[in-house]
Amino acid sequence: MDDIVVERVLRIVELVPTGRVVSYGSVGIVADCSPRYVGRVMKEFGSNVTWWRVVNAAGRLPAELLGRAREKWADEGTDHNPDKALTSAFLTPEALDALWTAHGTDPDERLD
Repeated sequence: MDDIVVERVLRIVELVPTGRVVSYGSVGIVADCSPRYVGRVMKEFGSNVTWWRVVNAAGRLPAELLGRAREKWADEGTDHNPDKALTSAFLTPEALDALWTAHGTDPDERLD
């Protein structure tokens, strides 16, 4: 895996505000990589970031993560329902890109 892209993905995930979620695809758009790559980064390196804020396009997480994520969502006031997806809490790719840019990081800039 490309260390620069991994770091970019993890930094972007850390920018997702409390109470909001993003899709793997949205992170991929901003990080310039595929949603599957984002998923791989999160699986291998995401345990130290706000992993519960990254869900699939339907607003769901894998079953093995769901219990722990629900606790985090409840603590953060994330709008969720055990029987429904988190689509109401989605942050758009444009909003995520704006956060990335606002934090002084050009999406096209390579991280050193």
